[in-house]
Amino acid sequence: MWRDRWRAFLERHRKHGPLLAFVLGFAYDSVTLTRIDRWGDNLILLGYLLASGIVIAILGRAERKRLRSPHLLRRLDLMTWGVHFFLGGLLSSYVVFYFKSAAVGRSLVFVGLLVGLMLANEFFAHRLRDLKLLLPLYFFCGSAFLTFFLPIVIRQMSAALFVASGMLSLILTGILGMAIFGCRREAIRVFPVPMAVFGGLLLGYFSDIIPPVPLALKDGGIYRSVQRVGARYEVVYREPPRWFFWRRDEREFAYMSGDAVYCFAAIFAPTAFTEQVWHYWQRQDEDGRWITTDRLAYTVIGGREGGYRGYTFKRKITPGRWRVEVRTAEGRLLGRIPFVVVPASYRPKRLRTEYR
Repeated sequence: MWRDRWRAFLERHRKHGPLLAFVLGFAYDSVTLTRIDRWGDNLILLGYLLASGIVIAILGRAERKRLRSPHLLRRLDLMTWGVHFFLGGLLSSYVVFYFKSAAVGRSLVFVGLLVGLMLANEFFAHRLRDLKLLLPLYFFCGSAFLTFFLPIVIRQMSAALFVASGMLSLILTGILGMAIFGCRREAIRVFPVPMAVFGGLLLGYFSDIIPPVPLALKDGGIYRSVQRVGARYEVVYREPPRWFFWRRDEREFAYMSGDAVYCFAAIFAPTAFTEQVWHYWQRQDEDGRWITTDRLAYTVIGGREGGYRGYTFKRKITPGRWRVEVRTAEGRLLGRIPFVVVPASYRPKRLRTEYR
């Protein structure tokens, strides 16, 4: 009896199966993909990328009537869903990794693009035999993977590595095109779209739209004092009102002459990764423009789960709206920490001390 009821229940809700599988799969990736430099996860993603390329080549040859194997021809529908599975796994992972590295504003546009591609792959899988769609999508997935994989391998990041990631993905896409079409002229005809996608990625990189993976700002705040105590950092800030129980720093800084304002940041970087990080202290003027008053740097060494911790500080600060932009040596934005400086006639008595 219960088996019949269970089968009837599954039959009634079969149409919701793909949506449930999508939600569960994305939730699983969000929980399990904790570190972008984990070799096991990256090897799985590399396997997805190579496997999707092989299956796309088979589908493309079948579409061009160049596939002779009856065994493979009978399984084209299964292979279409295989492409859907591999590309979905890649895009889902990219959403998790790039979202963790996204700062604010423009970089979230790229994360939104990844989400859109992931949803399109999930709910329009029946279109995944069109080579005009598959080849640019394959190039995009390859470039997005190599953008963070190459810096992890080489243990540094730069604009040259980003360009190299795109060029290597173009080479892989070119090999895929040759495997499908067999002759150079036909393969070249489908290349303008991946090249246009590459141009868009370059524009997005130099416009701060693409997040600076594999680096990520894990934590950041404004404090009255920051000092290292053993293996931890002691941070001190004014105790917030009870109704702001979630605050763990002092974003409205009560300032008196002689005070120092500290900016503390924890930045995740892959193991053995070294990068110089800059704090841009910026003040908003009367016209609403942000003026950089100080640029202070320190070196980040990767490997720590909670991020490499560091801080800068500033004295003789004027009242008004301020922010600290955390950037890489090349100027890539990791995050912004806004705060307001208000004049005070006495220093706060209720202070809170925490260790990070």
